[in-house]
Parts: sequence; C-alpha cells; structure tokens
Amino acid sequence: MTASLNPYISKFDEELDVEKSSQYRMTIQCALGGFSFALLDDASKTLLGLEYYQSELLNSSDDLFHALERALEAKDLNHKEFKSVTCIIDERYNALVPQALYNEAAQSQYLDFAFQVPNRYTLQAELLEGVGCYNVFAWSKDLKDKIMAKWKHAQVTHSSSVFITSVMQKPEDHCVFVNVRNRDFDMLIQREGKLSFFNNFRFNTKDDFAYFLVFAMEQNGLSGMDTPVCFTGLILPASEIVDLCGRYVRDLCFMEDRHELKVSKALEDVPYQYYYLHYQSFR
Repeated sequence: MTASLNPYISKFDEELDVEKSSQYRMTIQCALGGFSFALLDDASKTLLGLEYYQSELLNSSDDLFHALERALEAKDLNHKEFKSVTCIIDERYNALVPQALYNEAAQSQYLDFAFQVPNRYTLQAELLEGVGCYNVFAWSKDLKDKIMAKWKHAQVTHSSSVFITSVMQKPEDHCVFVNVRNRDFDMLIQREGKLSFFNNFRFNTKDDFAYFLVFAMEQNGLSGMDTPVCFTGLILPASEIVDLCGRYVRDLCFMEDRHELKVSKALEDVPYQYYYLHYQSFR
C-alpha cells in the first residue's frame, strides 16, 4: 500500500551527487504516520535536499521503514554510505527528569505517569547539555532494530531534545516557544534564560490548540499581553490556529533562520519552520 505514497514536499539541489554521499550527513525524522529526511553537504555546509511524507497508511514500523527505503531508493540513496545518519524520533512519549533526580532503573516509571506506552517499545534517555535534565523517551523496538541494522552507527535523538536544546542556546527573559506537529505540539517556557516549563498537548481543533496554549501560560503566571509566543514546526503564519491565538497573544512570531548553514536555492520556497529540527540537528 505504501508504494503509492507521494511526498508532499520534495526539494533537491541540482548539484546533489549520490556518488558523494560519503560527505553527506542525513537526518531522518520519523513517527507512525509520517517521516522526512534531509541531506547536508558537510564540505560546503549546505542543506541540499528535503522530502516529507505523511499518510495514515504509515501505521506500523514495517510500513514506515519500507516507505523510507523506497523514498531513498527513488533518489538512488538507499544503499549509499553517509558521513553520518541521525534519526530524530518524533513520538510524543517522552518526559524530562532533572539530572539530580534521574535514575536509569526508573525510566519506565517516568513515562508511565503520563502515557500508556505501546507494547514492543524500547526506552532511551539522553542528557540535555546545558539544560540540566534527561529526556526519557520511548520508540518502536522494531523500528530501532531496522534502523540500527541498516545504519550501524546511526545516532538517535528525540525531536523534543533537538527543540529544547536549540531554543535554550539563545537565552530570553521570558518567552514561549511552540513546536507544532499534525495533532500535537510541544510547548516550552523560558524565563531568565532557564527552562521553566515543558509539556506536550494533543489537539483536534484550533480551539483546542488556543485553549491549551493560553491555559498553560496562565498557569505559569504569563499573560499574552506581554509574553511573546514563537512558533516552529508544521504551521504557517496564514493559518486558522495562528489567527485564533492572535486574539489572546499580542506578539506572535516564527523561528528565523540565523544563517548558520547554507540552504540550497531549491528549498527557497519551503518555510524554514518546516525543516527547523533537521537544520538544528545538522548544527
């Protein structure tokens, strides 16, 4: 069934040369329901390509992985060696634990408090440098086995880890940052340059989205009249969600490219926030 899938974003530089794959770094962002991959030429520090897939057909680890292989095969990349491969897990099963309180033996307890983690999921934890906490997350063991069998030296991180560490590298007095997916979003509050709050919210409508955002701000003593909210992820300025949030938050903005890497002209019409996590993973 996945053979009929078409990407909703597919942009590649004309200079992309699969025979130079050993100097390319690849990031793969994946969760049940969709995946994307991006390529960076490490020699020129240029983002060369990006491809996104989203479909309800990708509802198992097998379907997801086979669709990824077919997408790479279509670009003659499936059997190539890369300088590095990073897999960004985009599942919402994660919890932050203060470094001083972290206990590896208690990993499952951290997630059981908030989630019913599916069977055959494996646990992983990573220290967020400069933030002072561990990010404990769960992802499909079947997918992990397939990824590690194909790319033995692949690095694995969680999307929220990339989001948090990238945001915290630029201290703000007080600001709310939001990373949007299809039906959920991560929300981070930064106060005096420190991580003050982080959580994930599921939403079905624009009203759900605005309610959770404003409620969490109020619970943390913040007002939309004097606290900016900065978006990234799968959202556009001209969207119903942004319009509605604008009724309650005076200062809405989007993450901006700091030009730390070059971006191919082929990607000029792709909003930066769409590939923000890939970009930050390459830095």
